[in-house]
Amino acid sequence: MAWFKQPKHVLLTSAQAKKELSSLDLEIDRLPLISISDAAIKQLAQDGKQILPGDIIRIERKSKAAGEGYTYYRKVVV
Repeated sequence: MAWFKQPKHVLLTSAQAKKELSSLDLEIDRLPLISISDAAIKQLAQDGKQILPGDIIRIERKSKAAGEGYTYYRKVVV
């Protein structure tokens, strides 16, 4: 069962990650981390996505303060 308040998590391909991060002037090695055992990552795996350490996850959150489309990124670790 998905949490109704959980923000959308999207697994990015290597090309997508490089393109999106470079447009924001972000470096992969400096991203915050997310554990492969995190509930949201487990849900992606249950949905058929193959998640590996080093993959980049885009998290899309709606926020009254930040407005629609607030996006941030996490690097998957063990």
